[in-house]
Amino acid sequence: ICNIQSISAAIQNMLLAATEKGIGSLWICDIYFAYPELCKWLNSDGQLIAAIAFGYPNEFPKERPRKKIDDVVEWRK
Repeated sequence: ICNIQSISAAIQNMLLAATEKGIGSLWICDIYFAYPELCKWLNSDGQLIAAIAFGYPNEFPKERPRKKIDDVVEWRK
């Protein structure tokens, strides 16, 4: 599980860096429907955890409303 957490942190950092550079991204976790095809396409026998699509967006939708942090987090002491 530690490796998956590290990979997830790295992916998040790549997405944040891409956004800062104006590059759109999509974190794709559900790669298992095409797992053998992806491994063959990548010519890899390693374990795939996720995929990321990068590209330049051609549209910029409005931000969706977000809940306040206190509405979704329970603070405990």
